[in-house]
Amino acid sequence: MRFKLMMVLMFVATAVFAQEGFKGEHFIEVTGTAEQEIDPNEITVLIRLREFEENRQKTSLEKLDQDFLAALKNAGIDKKRLELADAGSNIGKFGRKDKEAFRVKSYNLKLSSGAELEKFLEKLEPVKVDLVNIVKVTHTEIEKLKLDLKVKALQAAKAKATTLLTAIGGEIGKTLMVREWEEPVQPMYTANVMYKAESYDGDAGGVVDQQSETPFKKIKLRSQIAAQFEVK
Repeated sequence: MRFKLMMVLMFVATAVFAQEGFKGEHFIEVTGTAEQEIDPNEITVLIRLREFEENRQKTSLEKLDQDFLAALKNAGIDKKRLELADAGSNIGKFGRKDKEAFRVKSYNLKLSSGAELEKFLEKLEPVKVDLVNIVKVTHTEIEKLKLDLKVKALQAAKAKATTLLTAIGGEIGKTLMVREWEEPVQPMYTANVMYKAESYDGDAGGVVDQQSETPFKKIKLRSQIAAQFEVK
């Protein structure tokens, strides 16, 4: 598995020297920060199929479902990665009888990369889907990566303390305190959204085509650690 990583070690806080600290010891307090960008390898996509009328001809949910599954196969994506999200709902206009209502069916699909998503959307283009929406973007090892980043932030804090003390002829001693701040994952899942919707006007038989998409972004992780070290 290849990650495109960008690691930035930053020292963010001002060193603090004090005469009183833990057990009356002299100490220095610093803050270390580490950042990393990774490509997501787990992308959850919502696909919604909806019956519609065009030129007074109704396209059934069964036909849309068949076309969608064919597009999935053409994209080389295993059907096992598809999960039924919702089915059997009736979306009809006010006053329509149940038999004339438009049925909908929704799937959740898990993809492993932006390239796979792009290929899937390409094969899906001929299918008249109602909505395609990216609902979650993450990485299967994100918790491990966040923990590794915390270690690097703590190492950065210790390196800063060592550098500052060496500059004044001091020496770093034992660790007295470590405090971390929880940093939100950026961008949040809602910021990584792309949708393509085609709305069908049942009365006029026309097609209203709406498309909007935002650039697919990397997941940005950040960890910040404050630490106090004894001054020998």
